[in-house]
Order: sequence, then structure tokens, then C-alpha cells
Amino acid sequence: MNPRLHALLGFQHGVVSAAEALAVGTDHLALRRAVARRELVRVRRGAYVDGASWSAADVDERYRLAVLAVARPRPADAVSHHAALALRRLPLWGHDRRRFDLVSDVRQITARSGLHLHPGAGVETSQVDGVATVSVARSVVRNALTMGRECAVVAGDAALRAGLVTPEALMAEAAPVSPHQGRGRALDAVLAMDGRSESVGESRTRLILDDLGLAHDSQVVIEDARGEFLARVDFLVEGVVLEFDGRVKYGRSRDDVDAGAADPGEVVWLEKRREDRVRRLGYPFERVVWDELARPGILGARLRAARPSPRTG
Repeated sequence: MNPRLHALLGFQHGVVSAAEALAVGTDHLALRRAVARRELVRVRRGAYVDGASWSAADVDERYRLAVLAVARPRPADAVSHHAALALRRLPLWGHDRRRFDLVSDVRQITARSGLHLHPGAGVETSQVDGVATVSVARSVVRNALTMGRECAVVAGDAALRAGLVTPEALMAEAAPVSPHQGRGRALDAVLAMDGRSESVGESRTRLILDDLGLAHDSQVVIEDARGEFLARVDFLVEGVVLEFDGRVKYGRSRDDVDAGAADPGEVVWLEKRREDRVRRLGYPFERVVWDELARPGILGARLRAARPSPRTG
């Protein structure tokens, strides 16, 4: 590979446009040879990713690299929607990795071969890894219109938790969306977001609980009879403790006997002991794993069956 091209790839986060490659002395034939040798990966016409970076990346990072590469030949445009969220490394779920949304100098939405251009007049942008990108608030709200509530909430929860956006900014971004564009969908997603969520699984679980009509609270601290911290659980659902993927977040300031436990087997034993103590306080305990999120009706039935009976007398 041309050393100047190799240096440019390093400077530009592993991506380059055909025009940029030509400007540093790499002709079209050399580009084709680099692709054939897998030194470069062509993700779209005129958009290339460093082959080594691509090989080392997981599916989410590959999409982020593809977004960067697609944006390089279009310096007058700005990345938007879930593509912009991927650039900021916010989690996504159920999104289309073949789709790239950008705001551009167009009067109406145009789409061709996975590239969607949206009117960009008056849209504020900032630089992310060398390419223009719309705000987090706009990306999240517009994502709700194209990819749906679940995808928007997963990213929105993470953005709120990281302090990248505020509920007020999200509401302000959703308000101007017209009913024809899908204001109802945007508001529904924004109102469902919660910065207390600590993972994609927790966000998806919370949406299921909302859809099932089960009253719940997130990240609930449970104390023992003396008022001392015992555990922080993902959800308390109508008196039932619900943990996503079975990971209870126990404090390290337990009792002296627990201090400094590092052996995995001992940690599991300590967590089991804590779970038993939570149960003894009267809390039924349920766990949900990834596969069960696809069967919300079964989860709802389990939670309703586990609810503690009202005490009488």
C-alpha cells in the first residue's frame, strides 16, 4: 500500500474516500488491487475502510467504520439518525446496518441503495471523528421515526446515563416533528427513556414491562431489617425482584467476612447468599435472560404468578 495512503488511513480513523486516495498518489488500479489483497474494504462507491481495522472489528464497530467511510466523500453532508448514534458508540438494537442517513442540501428525502438523504437546512452539527454529525438529541429522535421505539430507547437510555443529552433536549427535538412525520412515535419513545438503565437488556426489559402494564421501578435499593444496604436490583415489579441476566449489583461494603472476595466461585456463593437474604425479606426473585425477551407473554405470566399475596389480619 502507498505509504501516504497508509498514513492517511491512520489519521482518518481507518477510512478514506477514493478522492482522498487519489490525492495522495494512489490511482484507481492501485485501489482495486488493495481491495483484492484485502488491504482495503470497499463499503460503498468511493468509500473504503482499512482492511486490518475491518478484520479486527465486531459487527457494531464495522457499521461505525462503514458510516465514517460513507461520510468521507460527502463533506457537505452530516451523519444523522442511527448512523450518528453508531459514530458516538451508543448502543443500538434492531437497526438496519445497510442503511446510512445523512442530512444534506435536498428539499425532500431521497433514498438510493441504502443511502438516505434528509433536508438539512438549519440543522446544527459538530465533528465526530472528522465528519460532520447532527446532535445526539436529533439522532435519537429521528432514529425513533425510522428504526422504532426499541432502537431509540436503547440508545437514548445510554445517552442519558452518559450525560450526552437531557430529557429536556429530547423533548425539544421531538416537539417540532409533524404528526405526518410521526410525532406520536417520537414522543412515545422519548417518554419511555430512562437514564438509570445500565444495559441494552435492561432497557428492553423495561419496555416489555411497560407494554405488559406491570408497575415497576428501576435500580431499586433493598435494605435489611436494620436499614442497611443489602442489594441494588434491576427492577422491583409489583413486589417481585426482577434481574436481567441474573446479575445482581452487590455493594463491596458488605460485612467484614465478605470483604476482598475475588475468587469467582466465592463471588457466586456470596451473591447466592445475598439473593437468599433478599428472598427472606419477602421478595420473590425472578430472572430474565436474552432469549426470554422474545417471549414477553411468558415473562409477564411468571411475574404475575410470583407476586406476593396480600397479607391479611
